[in-house]
Amino acid sequence: MAEFETRKSNKRYINGIMIKEHVFENGGKILKMSIKLDEFITCLEECDQDKDYPQWVNVIMARRKTPSDKGITHYIYEDEWKPDKTFNETNDPQYDKPKTDESDLPF
Repeated sequence: MAEFETRKSNKRYINGIMIKEHVFENGGKILKMSIKLDEFITCLEECDQDKDYPQWVNVIMARRKTPSDKGITHYIYEDEWKPDKTFNETNDPQYDKPKTDESDLPF
């Protein structure tokens, strides 16, 4: 079973993928990805899947501060943000409903 790589920030890094950015002379850029299927799929399956969206995993791709010795420029980690299911715009004091003034209507 593949284990998540965890560092100081407690991010759950997704293993089994190498991402390298290639910059062309004309300024264009592409990301080349090499994926080790069994390790990558196992890591994704171990992510905390949202019950409202089964079979979906939210991840974040970020640029490394400096490329690795193998030229890896980006990494992926699990996005653990979940919406507050108790949030309701009507009970949020910072939410201002759009005010419509019928005198502003063009017709």
